[in-house]
Amino acid sequence: PPTNPPTNPPTAPPTNPPTNPPTAPPTNPPTSPPTAPPTAPPTALVTPAPTSGDGAGAQEAVFDSGYGVPKCANTGSSCDSLALLNGRGTIASGNEPNLSNTNSNGNTCTDGNSGSYHSDESIDQITVTAGDIESGVPVPSGDFITEGGRAYVTVKLWCWGSGASDTADIYLTKDASSPDWEPLDSITCPGGGAQTIVQAFDVPKGTNQSIRVNFRYNGSPSTCSSGGYDDHDDLIFTVKEDPSVTPPPTPAPTQPPTPVPTPVPTPMPTDANDGPPPSPGGVASYDAGLGAPKCSFASSCDSGGLLNGRANISGGAEPNEPNTLNTCTDGPAGSYHSDESIDKIVVSKASGGDLTEGDLVTITATIWCWGSGTSDRIDFYYATDASQPAWTQIGLRQVCPGPGLQTVTAQFVLPQGALQAVRANLMYGSGTAGVNSCTSGSWDDTDDLVISVRPNPSIQGLVASPGKSKHDDVQGQGAIVYVEKDAEEDEMEKKLQQMNQSKEKPDVDGDGGSGQKGKGKGGKALKVELFD
Repeated sequence: PPTNPPTNPPTAPPTNPPTNPPTAPPTNPPTSPPTAPPTAPPTALVTPAPTSGDGAGAQEAVFDSGYGVPKCANTGSSCDSLALLNGRGTIASGNEPNLSNTNSNGNTCTDGNSGSYHSDESIDQITVTAGDIESGVPVPSGDFITEGGRAYVTVKLWCWGSGASDTADIYLTKDASSPDWEPLDSITCPGGGAQTIVQAFDVPKGTNQSIRVNFRYNGSPSTCSSGGYDDHDDLIFTVKEDPSVTPPPTPAPTQPPTPVPTPVPTPMPTDANDGPPPSPGGVASYDAGLGAPKCSFASSCDSGGLLNGRANISGGAEPNEPNTLNTCTDGPAGSYHSDESIDKIVVSKASGGDLTEGDLVTITATIWCWGSGTSDRIDFYYATDASQPAWTQIGLRQVCPGPGLQTVTAQFVLPQGALQAVRANLMYGSGTAGVNSCTSGSWDDTDDLVISVRPNPSIQGLVASPGKSKHDDVQGQGAIVYVEKDAEEDEMEKKLQQMNQSKEKPDVDGDGGSGQKGKGKGGKALKVELFD
């Protein structure tokens, strides 16, 4: 303790406590838990919105300068060309935008420039839609166009006259960057003027696919026809990938580890007569694997009695019917040697020796024509590979030369191919052959004959003429063929098509009938005036 008390009292009050508040919160946590949960985080979308145009909705094509055609770049439930294909070539009042709208990665086609817009032929719009055709009615699924699924193509056309002379050949390729056109169908215009046709198909493996429509006045199926009124248009559409869909098998030529020797080990003489002794004319035997009569090597090939008759008609059931490589069905109506039938096919050459690549051959069909024969037509075709036939028409459709038993011929040069085939298609009226090159009338008969052909090394690369293969989109020599249209002929063709699809025949003098008014299952007989 101090030894002495303070001498003076304090001169000032005690110093005040600090006036500033604490610079930091207490270090100790709160003694009680929060009374409410923390504020929720921002409410942003967990899944981003789909990129523009990539939903399962309708897609609109835009012109793709790389391909030279309209393209839908995104997947969706449909792909629509809109007005990008409207018109044809440079025809009056209907110039087609960005013509010719055929894939520049293949061989582009040139449209014909004859006629005028919406008086003559044009493709106006193509749409591909996910879905199917049920009872003749397109039913969209609303889902993506997907590998392994079903889709259908809708084509809006302008058809000339009655429409009977105009046909749309529809093709699909699974890879638009390297197109290999596979036929879907050939459809004749159902009428004149604005018309819509539809065709369903299985969607193959491949995300960048394309449709081609080859719209032609007369002519035969082609990916790139050359008529003055013909129009050709492509539409590329993007397909949604499905990993469960397996790609098609590797094409057969790549399968053998060591191919057959490229040159024949001992080349055959260029003159077939210097080789093996010529075989006599060959008679076919039925080949169950192919489903048609077949000849071995010979100077000719004769079907004998293997094609005689048609389907299971009364008095003339055809052996092993239908005798077609792609199972075309014969019409079941009528009776033998009163109504139409193909009785025999012979393929022959003028000179000796076996049938050989490069030979000019004649197909002779022995047929039975109904009535006066003027109502019946016949087409001839060839295929270079009977195991996988792609039919090419030989010449033009012919009219039966008379009533009853008749022979009709056609000629062509044998192309390359060891096992080839010819086809005769006899029809009542005028049917649309379609992708399988056969008609479907009640009195129609289609028959094939398979021939063995010797190789000829001197003609490597020969392709038969006339005609194109299903993968050929070359337009002849690039020349467009201009022809005059015939309105009378168009009207006649329309009537013939109606006859082909009818179930009755009219009463015709000399038809050998029983006196019935018509040869159908009753009802009013179809009246035919065009041959009066």
